[in-house]
Amino acid sequence: MEYSGCNVVSGKLLSVTSRLATPEDAHIPAYDNTKLQAGNTCPTWGVLRYQMHKTFAHGGRAMALEAGSAMHEVFAAVRLYQLWKYDANPELRDEFLQFHGKRLFGESRFLNMRTHLTTEEDERTQCINFCLDALYSSGYYDDPSDRRRTLSNLEEAALLYIERWDWNRNPIWIRDQADPTSDVGIEIPFDMVLTFEFEGGIVRRYRFIGKFDGIHWRDGILHIGENKTSSRLDEAWRMSFTMSSQITGYNLSASLWTGEECTRAVVWGLAIPLPKSYDNGGLVTEHVRRDSHHFERWFNWFLHTVDIYERYENNPTAAPRYTHSCNRYFRPCTFIPFCDSDDEDQALMLEEMVTEEWSPLHETTGGD
Repeated sequence: MEYSGCNVVSGKLLSVTSRLATPEDAHIPAYDNTKLQAGNTCPTWGVLRYQMHKTFAHGGRAMALEAGSAMHEVFAAVRLYQLWKYDANPELRDEFLQFHGKRLFGESRFLNMRTHLTTEEDERTQCINFCLDALYSSGYYDDPSDRRRTLSNLEEAALLYIERWDWNRNPIWIRDQADPTSDVGIEIPFDMVLTFEFEGGIVRRYRFIGKFDGIHWRDGILHIGENKTSSRLDEAWRMSFTMSSQITGYNLSASLWTGEECTRAVVWGLAIPLPKSYDNGGLVTEHVRRDSHHFERWFNWFLHTVDIYERYENNPTAAPRYTHSCNRYFRPCTFIPFCDSDDEDQALMLEEMVTEEWSPLHETTGGD
């Protein structure tokens, strides 16, 4: 396969190898799916926000991101409850709960959540209270300007998700049932090194990083589990995962991380707010799989996107502006004032911007 990048003409790609990163690999440039997608959406946006980590100082809230993050606390709590109640070694289930509860939610939050499991309430009530406590303690609060993503609407969606979750169909992947501190498939960060070897002895190394919402066994086959929140769960939403680069990259990473072949994914979509009639539309499950050609194309896409970042590193003024994305997600891009200004004004804006570093490895519960 021939490969010619924007910045480096590397020639024929001979091989791609992957391995888990070590602390000694910290100097290798890291890319997560959010950063890669941003570079393809618009190079100026990608370089500014995810390579330079710049944004305008403002007091507004990113409500969609905040609501999604708060709901991921619930999704993690549901998986943790399942680990404790159904999947972990029965002789060590409390130890699994204790260790991973603190890992996911911190000691004080988890200790409060755990009190719901020691009451005289029935099992269903204990489960609901345990999982909803993760939402209530997430720090999310209402914004008068957003009537859709209210705490009440999030609570209603969480209750639907908990009620419909199949506790026995999707066992949590556990690395070692004899060790409560071993990895389990709940909000697990990953960090892998990709080595691309080209004709002529050229070698390029990059890290691919991210966080799995879940890793599950389903009908005896390993799956990654992804949770998504959206205002609409229509056919377009479902079809987006047929080609999703996130799914492909995460399947590749899960295979390496677990040591088991992982070429399938199940995506749970939850509508916020729930539709008035949500018998079929409030919670959607989408199943996808990946074959060898998907991974081959993902490697090419990865290299193409990395070349964009390397060519315009710390130079957003020179980066292309993909103006079709200025109105992405039906809202104006934050950086329109920057893109609309001349070079002198852009330099001043860069000085006035604040730095808000993004990395999925530094995020708390909530994932890519």
